[in-house]
Amino acid sequence: MRPIDHIIIHCTATPAEWWGKAKTSAKVAEVRRWHKEQRGWSDIGYHYLIDRDGTVAIGRPLERTGAHTRGHNTGSIGIALFGGHGSAETDAFAENFTAAQDAALIALIEELRVRYPAIKRVSGHNEFAAKACPGFNVPKWYAAHGKTAAQPAPKREMSGGIFSKLFGGK
Repeated sequence: MRPIDHIIIHCTATPAEWWGKAKTSAKVAEVRRWHKEQRGWSDIGYHYLIDRDGTVAIGRPLERTGAHTRGHNTGSIGIALFGGHGSAETDAFAENFTAAQDAALIALIEELRVRYPAIKRVSGHNEFAAKACPGFNVPKWYAAHGKTAAQPAPKREMSGGIFSKLFGGK
């Protein structure tokens, strides 16, 4: 496995109602198509995507370096939230994303920090590029949950549900 020490949060910059009732897998396939056909990448750039209902989907395998933040892909994991169209980096999380996405993102970050204890930074794409993405200030959002990446990784592992599917049954 490649060394991982950083998580970078993104948004898909799609409207909240984008593809309404479509399955998460269909939305991920569409983003993968954008990245492969329109950008010429080998695969989707993000490692995980989180749908409006909180469903967490796998994008690019973690074993492969992502294509989500120029100059910062090595050693990082890219997570994208569906939504964020028209957002600003000064927006509150809830202005562009759902409570289910909030809970899923926190849970995914905490699980990744358990599995990869070298993770010492959780950032937004807007910290590395002149973009609004992900449409909120990630360090402030994370701190509002009582979290900082500088804290030791959580001591317990998540179990069941989406984490069994994503991380092989633990």
